[in-house]
Amino acid sequence: MLILEPFWVYASVAFLVACGRRQFLVVENIWGNLHFSLILVMVAGFFVPVENWVLHKHTAWETTFLLENLSDSSVIALASLLHITSTILGYWLSVHQLRTYGLDSVIKSSMWAFSIFFATQGMFYDTLLYSGTYQEFHEGVEKSFESFFFTDRFIDAYIVFFIVFGPVFYYLAISWNGGCTAEEKVSFVSKLAREALQHGVILTAGYCLACVLGMLPARFGLWRVVYIVVMHFLSHFLVIAPLLLSPTAKEREE
Repeated sequence: MLILEPFWVYASVAFLVACGRRQFLVVENIWGNLHFSLILVMVAGFFVPVENWVLHKHTAWETTFLLENLSDSSVIALASLLHITSTILGYWLSVHQLRTYGLDSVIKSSMWAFSIFFATQGMFYDTLLYSGTYQEFHEGVEKSFESFFFTDRFIDAYIVFFIVFGPVFYYLAISWNGGCTAEEKVSFVSKLAREALQHGVILTAGYCLACVLGMLPARFGLWRVVYIVVMHFLSHFLVIAPLLLSPTAKEREE
């Protein structure tokens, strides 16, 4: 999954910048502040270690079956560098967008990065969510979409990742988004949800049109729309819905 992880890292960082919009608009030094430090700690201290562990344990799957095993630590070092670089560049770009073009620009870019990450997993599930071994993949052994969710790589890359990384990500998002009025909170969440819905419609319609026009290889049938829709909308719901727990300014006073 290394090929898609820059989208996930950028989306997560931009999402947090959007949640902390009030703080990032007033801070003088965008680098020397607590919020940037916490984002860096989140990625370097929680995301990178788990991802490197998954990369070491499930090398073939993480490298899209280009490598069967890691013979040295060079790939892990490069993966770590990729994640940290994506974090720093994503942070700078998000804050620049927020200050130059406004919150809507950050929301759009963040949601598009999430959409590409989630929908691509549904579209290319037979590679990105392949449940077989390195040998089975290169021998052309087909595996069902559902079978991936009963593998140890799903547990390691999704369940363990969510348990370790999720609380930190959600805590920052919910706390940084807090302090606004109830109307502002609903408006912000609604903007995120609308973007996710629009992207889902665009990506689904675009895929269906490409299938009808015969622009895709034979293995890409219309039935893949089901997997695209499931991965896209369910994943977006898990990202956006917790923001409804953000405390309003009145609730914080109480």
